[in-house]
Amino acid sequence: MSNPRIEEVEDDDIVDDPEEMDLDEFDFAKPQKGSLQTTADAEDDDEDEDDVVQQMLSGQMQRGGTGTTQVPQMPRMDNKERERYQREQMEKSKNYQSLYPVYFDSTRSREEGRRVRKEDAIPNPLAREIVDALSHIGATVGVALQIVFEPTKTHPKDWANPGRVKVLIKRDGKPISAKIQNKHHLYKMISAYMKKHPTTEDAPQRLQLAGMPPQKERIPPAIPRGFKIGTILPLHSPALSGGGVSDNMFKDMMAEMGGQLPAGMAGMGGDAGGQPPKKVKDKKKK
Repeated sequence: MSNPRIEEVEDDDIVDDPEEMDLDEFDFAKPQKGSLQTTADAEDDDEDEDDVVQQMLSGQMQRGGTGTTQVPQMPRMDNKERERYQREQMEKSKNYQSLYPVYFDSTRSREEGRRVRKEDAIPNPLAREIVDALSHIGATVGVALQIVFEPTKTHPKDWANPGRVKVLIKRDGKPISAKIQNKHHLYKMISAYMKKHPTTEDAPQRLQLAGMPPQKERIPPAIPRGFKIGTILPLHSPALSGGGVSDNMFKDMMAEMGGQLPAGMAGMGGDAGGQPPKKVKDKKKK
């Protein structure tokens, strides 16, 4: 009679990648169990605007000859070209492995989204730092990794830390390289890099989104009661206010561009019409 065999199963072996979330899809008025409930009925116009914004902010990351990553500028496109480009990018990256900062967050439990061991996790992981890790890994092992960086995609359990990275590690069900065996091996390699290069307070400044006003001083995040939020966040995080991120970031972006919206983005400025917002003087109490 043969002895029974016990195999260790990682938590995320039985958990698929979460449904992708965008910042605009969250209902901030209805937090539940440490995450935020998605809005049940999204307006078509909002979805269209979000697609355009995602196209404007995201870019495909390719490893250069020195192992560094570069974000190419989005070419000017009309609506049809933009839709075609989006379909091509979605089709191209649909089988890529998704990576979110929360996977490597030492302040989170497995239930709260962490996917690496506690000792392999770090505080304040950022999506941009994951891109750096992948660039380093690709250069070190000699594999030209195909990487897609999506700054506005958000994990449903980590709404305050936007950013998703997708990387191709399998093609037709087989690893693209024997040097990256599977996603668990990749997690381990990313963790090793991030522990050697911990996130600093200046890290968010490395991701400057086009048209976004520069942050004059570091603004501490607004943390609702009962939520776990990192102390270092991307400048476009919804948990930040003032400084580099205002209550209406896109109006500020439009002001930075001289009131001119890119083609296909008409209507995103609301009722501002390219005019600067009126200043309201605070009435001092006598």
